[in-house]
Amino acid sequence: MLQSKRNLALVVLLCLMGMISSAVAAVAVGGSCTPAQQQQVAPGDIIDLNGPDVPADQQALGIHWDYLWTVKEENAGGKTVTTFQTKSISYTVPTTGFAKNYYFELMVTAHEAQLCINQACMTFPIVKPGPCTINTDGPEQVCITDEGKYKYSTAETPSQVSQRWWVFPKDKVPATIEYNSNTEFKVGDGSSVEIAWNKAAPKSGTYVVFTGYFAKKSPYAFQGSCQKQVAVVDVPLNTITVT
Repeated sequence: MLQSKRNLALVVLLCLMGMISSAVAAVAVGGSCTPAQQQQVAPGDIIDLNGPDVPADQQALGIHWDYLWTVKEENAGGKTVTTFQTKSISYTVPTTGFAKNYYFELMVTAHEAQLCINQACMTFPIVKPGPCTINTDGPEQVCITDEGKYKYSTAETPSQVSQRWWVFPKDKVPATIEYNSNTEFKVGDGSSVEIAWNKAAPKSGTYVVFTGYFAKKSPYAFQGSCQKQVAVVDVPLNTITVT
């Protein structure tokens, strides 16, 4: 009995200490939580968050923690979107009708001592990348035997998305494109690529340089694209006809 009282007293003391000192953006219950502002996230992307592990000294006392996550639109006073009661969570941002910000609040409670509670919160801004434009030092018509490499680029890739490039024959441009599709036409990633048309074009014709923005996590939600056409010209015939 004496040992149990000592353990309980230690739990209370540790709880009081935990309410005074906290992790990033964490505060004691009853106070206001100042959210840690996170980097931008694209619509349709997935936000993965992990709660803290129970330290060894608390495990030795037989303590377990309960986790309660609350996801709200905009801020702490916003509409509740969903809740979770697991240590780790994954929240998929809507592709349409999404809020400008999503507020995540975590409450961690000592299961065996319900007055021992701590809190943390953070905010993720949801930003769709703006339109893109392809710039190039290459000509609009290029000979199929041209061994030069021409650069095609956009503005710097927005931080919340990935960017990928393809070169399609005009008649094979897909109606919709996915991040990991059409690998045979892929020519690079990032904000720029270099294209050697004598290798990219198997025959003369009109080709489409296509680049798209995608959310960073699977299923890589499509965010937008831009394209530029290039005419690949065949070598003229060298036939001499005697008339």
